[in-house]
Amino acid sequence: MTYNKATVLLREAGIENAEIDAAILFEHFGGIASHSLPFMKNEEVDSPELEDAIKRRIAREPLQYIIGEWYFYGLRFTLNADCLCPRPDTELTVETAIKNLPPRAHFCDIGTGSGAIAVSVLHSRPDTTAEAFDINENALSAAAENAKLNGVSDRIKFEIADALAEDFLDGRKYDAVISNPPYIPASVVPTLDPEVLLEPHRALDGGEDGLDFYRAITKKAKSVLLDGGFILYEVGIGQAHDVAAIGAEHGFTAEIFPDLGGIDRAVLLRKAYNSKGI
Repeated sequence: MTYNKATVLLREAGIENAEIDAAILFEHFGGIASHSLPFMKNEEVDSPELEDAIKRRIAREPLQYIIGEWYFYGLRFTLNADCLCPRPDTELTVETAIKNLPPRAHFCDIGTGSGAIAVSVLHSRPDTTAEAFDINENALSAAAENAKLNGVSDRIKFEIADALAEDFLDGRKYDAVISNPPYIPASVVPTLDPEVLLEPHRALDGGEDGLDFYRAITKKAKSVLLDGGFILYEVGIGQAHDVAAIGAEHGFTAEIFPDLGGIDRAVLLRKAYNSKGI
């Protein structure tokens, strides 16, 4: 297999960034350093692992799953097919959490997946501790491995849980509730790119209008947040003001943060201070 041939095959399969994907696969499975690749584009690389990786990518399997790891917020994360692939958009949520968490904060990450948000925040804020929840045991296994890989496993606990359950978070208290929940409307899910459809369905489907988890978590968070605490959400395109309105229904004030593309991507719902401690 040559790099040029792999690029053609990937492009014919409808992969937009065929050149980049081919380069990553040749470096990872073919042992070709990225700086050498421009001079070896027509050289045969004999590697069964590379051939298999190209075939899997042609079948539109996400690059992250093929490699089994990905970098997010400057950290390395291992992945399995039960984890949503970490995306650059989510780094805004991490940055916003890091800036807004009070000293020695204790927070939770709901729908943690690979642990990308919680682990990244803990890594940048060594004064904080966390609990992370997911409904999928395999995802939690990857998250626990990532916490260990990035040196924060002593400050986080992982627990399997259903965020829509009536008793979710009962008896807990946090300075912040953070979540990148499923937010794609159910009717839209079948229209997503082939790669996305190979990611865990439960990490995508946010119900009829995509807002089911925002409603459930916001309602629950009101009773588990400490005075002055906040909820921090990642949201889909066009959802920020709807999520802010959900927060307002429960007495939260909202601040909306755009990503680098100018899309409203993170919503911070702040719980007002209450002198009665309610």
